[in-house]
Amino acid sequence: MKNTEVNIKSEAELIRQIKNGEDEAILDLCFLYKPLINKVKNLYHVRYYDSQDWEQDAMIICHASAISFDLNKGKFGSYFKTRLINHARSLVRYDNAYRRQALKQSVSLETAKKNNLLPLDKSFVSIPEIPLSENIAILTGRLSHLETNALLIGLGVIEQKEVIQKLKISKLTLSRARSRLVQKMRQTLLN
Repeated sequence: MKNTEVNIKSEAELIRQIKNGEDEAILDLCFLYKPLINKVKNLYHVRYYDSQDWEQDAMIICHASAISFDLNKGKFGSYFKTRLINHARSLVRYDNAYRRQALKQSVSLETAKKNNLLPLDKSFVSIPEIPLSENIAILTGRLSHLETNALLIGLGVIEQKEVIQKLKISKLTLSRARSRLVQKMRQTLLN
């Protein structure tokens, strides 16, 4: 029981220090709630979020919670937990909304057939939605339609003959597009 009282006292003291502008106390307060932070981190999966991102967000939320917490009302732990879980849920909602964008833009095969659309026509074949890094996302944004097709040929997604026929270009034009693609890859990925 004494140990619990010491934790409560030190927690209240840490909150007072944070309210007084002693930001170093946030590290100690976050350390007290490390098990809670780890539990929330393991409960909610957000794409592109690693342990450092979770810890940084938890520290920011802990700091804001300490500043706004009234020491005369309730327990800080439950207040911080609620704010941290709400933040995690917001991240998941945002992530799921991003994933649903592709569904909003999609057309069923029945509708495509009915309207004589070719769902896998040249402009619909694209680079995967999830880039391996920011540099790859930057690269794909800089490519022309012809250079994108050259990349897809190189990756084996589409055939060279198919691109030449659909775009009505020569092999020389496609070869030049490949050269520009290689230059842009070097500039973006190696610099």
